[in-house]
Amino acid sequence: MPASGGKDEMSTEELEQRQEAARTHGAYAFEKRGEQALDNTGRSRIAELREIVQNRQGVLSLMQEKAADAVLMFEIVQAHVAKEAKAGKSISDISALKQLPAFMNSMQRALSSLLSLMPDDKNALDIAGTITKAMEEHERNS
Repeated sequence: MPASGGKDEMSTEELEQRQEAARTHGAYAFEKRGEQALDNTGRSRIAELREIVQNRQGVLSLMQEKAADAVLMFEIVQAHVAKEAKAGKSISDISALKQLPAFMNSMQRALSSLLSLMPDDKNALDIAGTITKAMEEHERNS
């Protein structure tokens, strides 16, 4: 609800503040204005990301990093919820509990995407076993 009090009413000042925030902050600004909306750190990071994603190994490394971030975020929120519950806070009063499924979903999607790009360990073991058998047979026949 706007600070002016009315459900749908917004003062001119509030409207201007919201419009300015939309133009100058976060993902919206980047989406609308591209790199020029970023500060020096942001422009440096976008250049770094462009370089990273130029090859499969770079993408895989970035996905590993982001999957680890997603797991950590889930664990942080999960630990916070457990701490609040242990302290006796009512489950209905633990706001992070409502967000936990979203963090779990993000974690699971990140891990699933990463896993789909990783080599199948079973195939690697099968190949290693085949090579070992061939080497043993070669030694016996030599």
